[in-house]
Amino acid sequence: MSDHEQLAFITRVMEIFSLSHADAYDELFWRVDDGQLRLYANVSDVFAWGGADAEEITPEALPALEGALADLQPLGAVFLVPTLYAARQRRCRPQGAAYPDPADPSWRETSALLDACGPARETGLGNPHTVPAHREAS
Repeated sequence: MSDHEQLAFITRVMEIFSLSHADAYDELFWRVDDGQLRLYANVSDVFAWGGADAEEITPEALPALEGALADLQPLGAVFLVPTLYAARQRRCRPQGAAYPDPADPSWRETSALLDACGPARETGLGNPHTVPAHREAS
């Protein structure tokens, strides 16, 4: 990757985290290994209760990060960009406690996006809370 491409990638990731206001909550991590900057979405306590965790953001995964932002912006739920991005990358639903609060106006729609990431999870160690019931009765 050229220096120009790397700068464009880094700038876009930082822009997405700024738009999602996740930058205000320490949701973007980075480290430098052998002179290479590596970026990560902080998803501690998202997939397992009481666990530190991060999902790497690579240039190849940038479209997935942009997709999470695009899906959440119309719902006013951009604060969930790191969570939705990581859930899609892992093909795994977050733990129940990481789902949006039913007081949030778009909780049904954002919960459905998270559900689409993977199969339902059993409640237990690492996932002690059930997912709020968000499906309409048919």
